[in-house]
Amino acid sequence: MEAHIVKALKLIGAEGPGRKHLAARLELGEGVVRTLLGRLMAAGLVSTSRSGTALTEMGRRFLSEVEAALPGRPLGRTDLTVARSNYLVLVRSGASRVRFGVEQRDEALLSGARGATTLLLRMGGLLVPGLEADVSPGLRDEIMALGPGEGDAVIIGSADSGLAAEIGAYSSAIALLTSG
Repeated sequence: MEAHIVKALKLIGAEGPGRKHLAARLELGEGVVRTLLGRLMAAGLVSTSRSGTALTEMGRRFLSEVEAALPGRPLGRTDLTVARSNYLVLVRSGASRVRFGVEQRDEALLSGARGATTLLLRMGGLLVPGLEADVSPGLRDEIMALGPGEGDAVIIGSADSGLAAEIGAYSSAIALLTSG
């Protein structure tokens, strides 16, 4: 659900949607979105009015911090992904927390994605855990545009829809950050 919170805050910041529109964009029920908005309001992150929902100053700062810690972007199909829609998230200093990469895949599957690919930035290369090969130059360019550094991890969520890919990638990234 944390990934849905990130996506909701992004949508609220960009569009200021009403509850029904937000529910449709998040592909969640209106009751779930009503509860989500209630919790975000209680936390002081959003405010609502007849014209829609808006981020508060605290909400804007919080979203800015999340986007700095977990920058992400849509990604086209690659030879490493399993579905047509993909979304990549950079996890700063996350490489040391990755064991085999299957943990991130499993988290993405639980959130509704078709899979996730984990890459590690080590010794200047982007590597799949357990493999020696570097990634394709095109994928490397997409990832490097996010400004990764040594010891970062990249998670690419894959799904049949862009929303499911994004939710899968953020779910995996958040789980990685909160893992022991």
